[in-house]
Amino acid sequence: MNSNQDGVPADDENVVSQRIVRPTISRSGRWRLVAALMLVTIAATFFWWQYSLEQDLKKAKQAAARGSWELVLSHLDRYLRYHPDDAEAQLLIAEAHIRSNDGDFSESVQRAVFHLQQVKVDSKLVARARLQEGRLSLLLLKEPGTAERLLKESLRLEANSLEANLLMWQLLDVTGRHVFSDSYFWHAFELSPRSQRGLLLRDWFLSELYPEQLHAALFRQMGVSAVGKIPASVSLLVHFREVEPDANFLHAALAKYYHELGNLAATMDLLKECPDVTAAMDDAFFVSVLFEALIDLGEFQKAEDCFKEFPQPHEGYLYWRSESMYQDYVQHDSAAAIESLRKALATPPGKFDWGLMTRLSVCLQKTGAFEEADQMQKRVDTLTREVLTVKNTSLLRNLLRDPQQPGVAAKFADFYRKFGLEREVSAWNDYKYDLANQQPSPGQ
Repeated sequence: MNSNQDGVPADDENVVSQRIVRPTISRSGRWRLVAALMLVTIAATFFWWQYSLEQDLKKAKQAAARGSWELVLSHLDRYLRYHPDDAEAQLLIAEAHIRSNDGDFSESVQRAVFHLQQVKVDSKLVARARLQEGRLSLLLLKEPGTAERLLKESLRLEANSLEANLLMWQLLDVTGRHVFSDSYFWHAFELSPRSQRGLLLRDWFLSELYPEQLHAALFRQMGVSAVGKIPASVSLLVHFREVEPDANFLHAALAKYYHELGNLAATMDLLKECPDVTAAMDDAFFVSVLFEALIDLGEFQKAEDCFKEFPQPHEGYLYWRSESMYQDYVQHDSAAAIESLRKALATPPGKFDWGLMTRLSVCLQKTGAFEEADQMQKRVDTLTREVLTVKNTSLLRNLLRDPQQPGVAAKFADFYRKFGLEREVSAWNDYKYDLANQQPSPGQ
């Protein structure tokens, strides 16, 4: 064995050297290693947790496709606790609350509304969320005022929404304001597939002449029916007003019904029950109903004061109709009344208003235009005695059971042509063309 000068064997010296250079971990190094391992563990846990949330969303969509709405709720309840800004998930869980049988239905509706309200204004789906909330407000919560505000907001964000336009048309129809529904219907008509336009034309005819029949299924769904001689549509207005007593248009709609029956006392009582008449005077519908009632009561000074508060814009069927009455009955200016009557009669609602046509004939006589007055009165007689009779309209209504029958579209085009409603004429002629050129289905 070799030894060095200190007497330490060479082999032992190598061992000592090896011991000296062997790597060691300091206390601080050990903590860094532990920290690194913890970070790796946390990261792995986070990614697994995130993955599991994504799986919740995926499973919720799969469950929705199967119609398993209780599973949708269980998956999305956890997911949305960590992703409340996911608008698509908020819409889906809202739908699940309505479709599932998860307890008290009224509570489910409120939960659905809550989730729809979580969709933020900067989301691409906010128009859809407002539409869905509006639908729930009208059909389930029976709050037409709230529904109208939400639907208008949805349409402001997405004007070309077929569903929102159709629902606005329906809302105006069932709240006694069909005169405002024209633009929404025709926008929806243009947006709808050509294959569905025949059904829309059918519903438009019924909404103008047989609204109780058109909305019969909706009335049943909403739990209202006729009470004696009071139709279901009025029962619904009464129920709406109980839920939303601050909605001015509901007081006006009920008042209008009684005004048409000739019950002026009930008309005025209903208008006075409006909780905020000052705010109501910003509603053209309310003002027009009040103004016409005051005219029929002979309260011409009050009628004049009322008319002067008519809200802007000073145009459209209701305004020109009221203006013509103001000029005729208050100002006794038949010439000015004629101008307003012509404007009112040129609007779509005015085409069916033979009461205005009769007043135009009277005003024309007062100004010495006897020939034109006679022609107008003959037109009124023709429309009321030959065209718009119970027999004729009932026959047309029966034809709508199958609007694809040969000749049906032509009959409706002819009917609307007699009233000068060229848009309806064009729509029915287009429908007739589509029927004539549609491809036969396989097997025919």
